[in-house]
Amino acid sequence: MGVDNILKLYAETIRSSYLHYGFWDDPGLIDIEALTLEDIKKAQNRYIENLSSYIPKAVKSILDVGCGIGGNAAYLLDKGYDIETLSPDDYQRKIINQKFGDQIPFHHCKFEQFYSKKKFDLILESESACYIKIDEGFSKARVVLRDGGYLLASDYFVHFKDSSKSPHLKSSHDINKYLESSKSHGFNLIREFDQTDNTMITLDYGKYFMDRFIEPSIDYLKYSIKKNYPKTSSLFLKLFESKIKSKKEQLDLLDSVLFRKYRKYMIFLFQKV
Repeated sequence: MGVDNILKLYAETIRSSYLHYGFWDDPGLIDIEALTLEDIKKAQNRYIENLSSYIPKAVKSILDVGCGIGGNAAYLLDKGYDIETLSPDDYQRKIINQKFGDQIPFHHCKFEQFYSKKKFDLILESESACYIKIDEGFSKARVVLRDGGYLLASDYFVHFKDSSKSPHLKSSHDINKYLESSKSHGFNLIREFDQTDNTMITLDYGKYFMDRFIEPSIDYLKYSIKKNYPKTSSLFLKLFESKIKSKKEQLDLLDSVLFRKYRKYMIFLFQKV
């Protein structure tokens, strides 16, 4: 069903078991320039530690929707939960099968297309709610969950819109529409937490790394090409100017100030009525 190459790149560069943001308990005390990749990995582990604290005590079976490369599943399996995983991504299927084999069932499909006779105690959507159509997602959750079951979603949602074309307005659900849909499909919101401040260090580090290392390297590469191959470089820039501009605009996604302007990174725990 294809590969999300951005997530694949993230997995292969960070080399962590997780694809999600990190969680920082005291973000105001963090020195961005002193951070290491190991610090990022530790924060990613803290993310699932914090998120799993929202799982009600009665929960035993969990469907990890949008399971990534299995970091959350491995953590929850170690805690004694009965885990099944789901993703439409071919690369993630390969990694999950390599990690777990027959130990954890994997469902290779979109959540909206998922079918199972089994009823789960909880559906986990860790940075995957934004990939699932709102109404279809809640409708499917009602079918998949047992009576009184739970949906735990941790994702970023749009809380403010303007006429700009900010990439922060794309690939995220409107928070009000999301919550209204949960009610109309028979879910009660029983817990919520705004973890925006606790997750923005990840973006700040990404922006610092780009500004400090990647951008100067790209500028030098462009200078070198122009100097040594002036005609070829001119033609290349004309052909790819629009694509280069588009990619640069995507770097706005690393701007935590813009993130806060348009989005909130929320934890929502719903219960099926």
